[in-house]
Amino acid sequence: MDKKTLYEKTEKAINQAFEAAKLSVKAVSEKAGEAAFVTKLLIEKATLEHRVSKKFAELGNRIYERASRKGENISFSDEEIKKIIEETKNLDRELAHVEATLEEERKNKK
Repeated sequence: MDKKTLYEKTEKAINQAFEAAKLSVKAVSEKAGEAAFVTKLLIEKATLEHRVSKKFAELGNRIYERASRKGENISFSDEEIKKIIEETKNLDRELAHVEATLEEERKNKK
């Protein structure tokens, strides 16, 4: 299986899982009667988790392509790899903020 096909299949599976998660979050939230704000946070959390997963897949794909297919040494000082890592860190910080806000909302409901 070539790299492009593998990456496309992985991305398609991630996208399908993400859409299913969004639908599940909406359904569960509506049934549980959670406030619109909490529902928004849950959707934002799922979106950020999806974006982080895509960045991990992109990073893994870049490393695999260079190391395995091209036989290059991997350097984390490589600008392309550094950029993906920095973008992932930023998304991870956003996710942590949303998770903290969500946790605070849940504590306030008790």
